Amino acid sequence: MRRKNTSRRSHPVLTWLLGLTALAAGLYLWLLPPVKKPRKQYPFAILLGCPCRKDGSMSRSQVERCRLAMAAWSSYRTLVITGGAVKNKWPEAQTMAAYIRTRCPIPVVIEDKSRTTWENLKNTREIIGDVPVLLLTSSLHAPRAQAMARHFFSDVAVQTYRENRLKHVVRELVSRKIYMVMELKKLAGGSAE
Repeated sequence: MRRKNTSRRSHPVLTWLLGLTALAAGLYLWLLPPVKKPRKQYPFAILLGCPCRKDGSMSRSQVERCRLAMAAWSSYRTLVITGGAVKNKWPEAQTMAAYIRTRCPIPVVIEDKSRTTWENLKNTREIIGDVPVLLLTSSLHAPRAQAMARHFFSDVAVQTYRENRLKHVVRELVSRKIYMVMELKKLAGGSAE
């Protein structure tokens, strides 16, 4: 009796899994493309807010973002600091602006009404218009923030600080999933916001 050569046979389950994985990876990269690094002087940088501690003091992430804004100042002329009072009564933008103003003479515009990254960008667009912008945020937040910014600005680059704390990784993975589902619903004709 002759043995069948199973090495040439196609494995339909494996083929389907590889196909689905490739499709998912392509969709992910389409919705959240790699971040564009700054290559010029920008008229505005947008420092995306993050919550203060419960007592109103600055969180570690806020300090890191402010340090990033000060270090990147040679790449932009005016800084828009975003973020309202989201998790407590302390407006993120005002707290971060106070920190920066005591350390560096960067021209600052404050947007302190927003509660989400989407609102940060939407409200900033209303203030400055569609001009080239440099987003300043964490490395985890950057892909989603840049993808959202492209809805409001035609020229977006991103500068980041490294963030890898577990709670931030988990929160960002959940936020990316929510963002991708929202984008897919929009493509399918669902609600825009």
